[in-house]
Amino acid sequence: MRALCVLYDETCGFCVSCARWLEAQSTWVALECLASGGEEAARRFPELRRSGSREELLVVDDEGGVYRDTQAWLMVLWALEDYREWALRLSSPTLMPLARNAFELLSSNRRRLSGWLHLEDEAVRQYLGREAGPPDAPKCGPDDAACRLPSLERCGGCGQPRVRGREFCPSCLAEVVARG
Repeated sequence: MRALCVLYDETCGFCVSCARWLEAQSTWVALECLASGGEEAARRFPELRRSGSREELLVVDDEGGVYRDTQAWLMVLWALEDYREWALRLSSPTLMPLARNAFELLSSNRRRLSGWLHLEDEAVRQYLGREAGPPDAPKCGPDDAACRLPSLERCGGCGQPRVRGREFCPSCLAEVVARG
């Protein structure tokens, strides 16, 4: 095995953040993250469809092996230089039930985690993009927390989305603090 393809839910902020994190890690085998609802995933893996309403992590290796749920999580860990030892430990008969419970808990609460961690999801990103105003209006940067929140409250300085209950977005607040 020389490569793994991770199919993740591109509409989940937590999943997108995990995919970005994975792409930045050192790996033992090539690791590619693909949006499971994207055209590329549909073209390359037409036989892999999500079962019913249950969303799951899928990993496909270059030899045609398909891993779902807990096994998929363990394969991802196995591919990472800093986490292979954890994958081997967690896949032992003694720890596998614990790993299964932990991964199921994480997976079943990923939308809630996205909200708690203020991670954007695709619907929020598209909504804010439509609501942001004219194309020539100043845009928030990708690391600006206010732009990742589903809030329509606007910054008193630039008019961009801001955290509910705050008068300014983080960028304008930094300017105010620097001046004061």
